[in-house]
Amino acid sequence: MKQTRGYIKEYFDGLLFESAVEGMTYLHVALDEFLENETKERAFAVYTCFFDCFRIKLEGGSFVDLLDALHSYEEQSSVLLDKQRDHLIHSVNVFVLGLAICARSPLYREAFTESRVNADPYDGALASPAEEFLYRWGLASLLHDVGYPIEIIHNQFRKFVSFISAADGKTGADPFLDYFNFTVLDSISEILYKSIFTKKYAGTLPPDILLDPLRPTHLIAGNLHATLGVPYDKVQDIVTNFLNTMQKSGFVDHGYYSALILLKWYGYLIQRSGMPADVLYHPVLDSASAIFLHNYYRNGLMKPPFSLGTLSVRAHPIGFMLILCDELQEWNRTAYGIKDKQRVLAEASDVEISGETMKVHFLTSKGLMSEGFGKEKEDFLRSVLKIGEIFPGDIQLSQTTGSDQYLQDIIETDELIARPLLSNLEAMAKMIHLNYVKKREADGKPVEYPTWEGLPDTLKYSNIRQARSVYSKLSICGYEVSTEPVEGSSDVLGFTPDQIETLAREEHDEWVTERLSNGWTHGERDAEKKRSPYLIPYTALPEDIKDYDRDAVRNIIPMLRELGLHVHGKR
Repeated sequence: MKQTRGYIKEYFDGLLFESAVEGMTYLHVALDEFLENETKERAFAVYTCFFDCFRIKLEGGSFVDLLDALHSYEEQSSVLLDKQRDHLIHSVNVFVLGLAICARSPLYREAFTESRVNADPYDGALASPAEEFLYRWGLASLLHDVGYPIEIIHNQFRKFVSFISAADGKTGADPFLDYFNFTVLDSISEILYKSIFTKKYAGTLPPDILLDPLRPTHLIAGNLHATLGVPYDKVQDIVTNFLNTMQKSGFVDHGYYSALILLKWYGYLIQRSGMPADVLYHPVLDSASAIFLHNYYRNGLMKPPFSLGTLSVRAHPIGFMLILCDELQEWNRTAYGIKDKQRVLAEASDVEISGETMKVHFLTSKGLMSEGFGKEKEDFLRSVLKIGEIFPGDIQLSQTTGSDQYLQDIIETDELIARPLLSNLEAMAKMIHLNYVKKREADGKPVEYPTWEGLPDTLKYSNIRQARSVYSKLSICGYEVSTEPVEGSSDVLGFTPDQIETLAREEHDEWVTERLSNGWTHGERDAEKKRSPYLIPYTALPEDIKDYDRDAVRNIIPMLRELGLHVHGKR
C-alpha cells in the first residue's frame, strides 16, 4: 500500500503544479489518509473533497447523501442475498487505482490526452489533461455503483419469491421490477429553455442522428455510436429498451442505473448553476457512458448484433480504465451476502506499476484464495481490453495460495497479534502438528501425515490458522504473552477446566469456518477430496473428537513456555 501512496503523490505533484482548481491539496490529503486506514468515514472524506473541488452540489441533496444511502442499504438489506459486497470503499479504491495507473503509464496519458483533450475541446474545459482526467475519472469511478440498491432490491425480490414459491414445489414466477412511468428516471429536467440549453450540442449531431438531448438513454447511445462506431439506430434501440431486456432476462445492471443517475442529477445541476451545457455533453456524458460500459461492453457490445473485439484505450479511455480497475479492485471489500461471507477474500494488495507492466498481489491472512483467482482475472481482462496498449509487458496477478505465502502475509499485515506470537507463528504451527501426531499415536490411530513437510498445503494452513488464534484465545481468558517475566505477576501455567471447554468450543467453531471457506464438505474422512465427518456443531461431536480440541487448548501454554514465552494476566 505504501507504493500506491507514492503513486498518488506522484500524480498530485504533477497536478498541483499546473492546476487552477482549489482544494486539490485537500483531496490529496483525504486520499492519503484513506490509504492509511480504509474506513467508511475516510471514504466519505474523499467523496466530499472531490465534489467540493468541482463544486458538485445539489439543493436538497448531494451525491454524498446518495452514497450514504447506498452504504446503509448494503449493510441492512443484503441478508437475503447469496452474493453482496461493499461498494463504498470499493469505489474509492477504484478511484485510487486509476490515478495510480495514470501516474505511472505514459501510454495511457497519451491516449487520454489525444482522444479526449485534444480531439474533443469544449466550453468549460479544465486547464490541463491531468485535471480533465481527474474530473472524468472521479465521476466514473466514484459513482459507478450508485445504482446498486436497485439491483439489491431486484435480487432480494427474486430470491424471496423463489423461496415462497418452492413451498409447494412450483417455480417460474419470474418476478421483475417495473415502473408506472420510467420516463421520470430517463429524463433530465428542463430548467432552462431546451432549445437554448441543447442548441450547441444538437448542432454537432449528424442529420441522421435523431436523439433527445435531455434523455439519458439517447445521450448514452449517441456517445457509444460516436466513440465505438456502432450503428446508432441499433444501439439506441437497445439502450432505450434496456429496461425491457433486463425484465425479460431476469437481471438488473446497476451500471445502467448509475449512468442514468449521473446524467439526470448532473443535467439538473448544470442548468441550475449556470455551468456551460458543454460540461454535460462532454466530460459528464463521457463518464456516464463509461459507467454503462463497465458491465455492458463485455455482456452486450462484444455479442451480436455488434460483436465488437477487445476495447482499445483510445476508443474510450475512461471506460477502459473503469473496466480494468473495477475488475482488479478486490481487496478490503466487506462481505454482506451469505455466500460471500463464507469465501476467503483479499484483505489488502501489493501493487507495482511501471511504464511496461502492472503487478498486483492479493493478500489475505484469513485463508487460502483460489489458485485460479489471478489467472482467471488476467484471462478476463485480456479478453475484454487491449491491455498491451498501456502495458506492453502485460499485467501479472497473483494471490495467497500457499501456506508459506499465507504465513508471510499474516506476519506482514496482521497488526493485532502481539509481536512475540507473530515471530513464533511457524514454530507454533509445527508444534501444533507434532502434538496432534503424538495424540493420534497415543490413541493407536493411524497418522496419515507424520511430518510437517509431508502435510498438504490446506492442512498446513489449518495449523497456521490455529497458531494465529492463540492470541485471541489468550485474550478471551484475560491473558497476554511476553518474552520476559512480568514483575509482580505470576506466570500462568495452565487453563482451568471451564476455560478449556470454552476454548475447545471456540477452536472447533474456528476450524469449521476455516474448512468451509476452503472448500471442505461434510462426508467420510478424505483429506485429498476435502471431506470431513466433523463439520458439525461442537455439541454433536463424539467425546474422543472433542478431546482433540481440548488437547489443542491444553497444549497452548506448555507450547509457549517451550518457546521461551511467558503467559500472565493483562496489565
